[in-house]
Amino acid sequence: MNRMTELAAFLQAHDDFAIFGHVNPDGDAAGCCIALAKALRNMGKRAFVYLPGGMPELYSVFPCSVEISDGSSLPFAPQTGFAVDVSEPHRMGAGREIFEGCAHRAALDHHATNPGFGEVCVVDGDAAACGELAVALIRALGVELDAEMGQWLFIALCTDSGRFGYASTRAETLEAAADCLRAGADVDGITQQLYRTRSEGRTRLLGLVLAGLEMNADRTMCWARLTDDMLSRAHALREDNEGVVNYLLEIRGVQFACLAEERGSGQTKFSLRSKGRVDVAADVAVPLGGGGHACAAGVTLNLPMEEALQTVLRTAEAALKNLQEQE
Repeated sequence: MNRMTELAAFLQAHDDFAIFGHVNPDGDAAGCCIALAKALRNMGKRAFVYLPGGMPELYSVFPCSVEISDGSSLPFAPQTGFAVDVSEPHRMGAGREIFEGCAHRAALDHHATNPGFGEVCVVDGDAAACGELAVALIRALGVELDAEMGQWLFIALCTDSGRFGYASTRAETLEAAADCLRAGADVDGITQQLYRTRSEGRTRLLGLVLAGLEMNADRTMCWARLTDDMLSRAHALREDNEGVVNYLLEIRGVQFACLAEERGSGQTKFSLRSKGRVDVAADVAVPLGGGGHACAAGVTLNLPMEEALQTVLRTAEAALKNLQEQE
């Protein structure tokens, strides 16, 4: 029995599911959780989704028949916890205690840095999105994709694969997307909302952040700051920072980019990106207590922004220097 078949058998054997996404849920986390909850409900099981902080506004416009909890209340006491797109337990935020209180626990993830947790844990670090694995799991469950599941899984796939443009995109990614289209996913409607529509607040925030970008002397590293004051001035939501770091990485010649985000209480959250030379998970995030993928990772430091930023930049600079010495 392979691991996906084992996970499918685990889900078939249990009931009363809480499906947990990670803090600051993105399209991959939200999409996978909702689609899997819908699949379990189509099997006659009870299931709800737990997204720390609730559904981001960006995705709230899409039809969703699944109950979503932000942690303030639960529709029922879950017996089975299922962590999806969660790289490590603490990434469930306040949901971790609920997850660990469940009688049965499992996980599905595509972060190579995932240490493995739960009775059954399926991790494929080569998958471009957890949505790719969710499609495979639904196939293993013998559940037919419907239009709602197809919509949410396409959102998961296209957001985490960079609209199928990142190096992590593989044949399985596109095959999963094709299944979503056959199920009724509206590609034009989804991409119109995600990539061709932007709030005024997000637009103004983007301008404020990019106006303050900095680079190192040889122009291989680029970084910027996002402060609470910027959010206030732009009348933006915190979730409006999603994808901003990619604008830094897109500058010609830049190999490493990071966005430092002020988080209060002396904390600074970092979004880290690379064009492939630097493994931002293994060489930058993990040594500092974070995790993620080779080209996209994150870490939160319990340090004020400037001190935290210098720590991250020194680590990234050392990784780049080491690569240069090996060439």
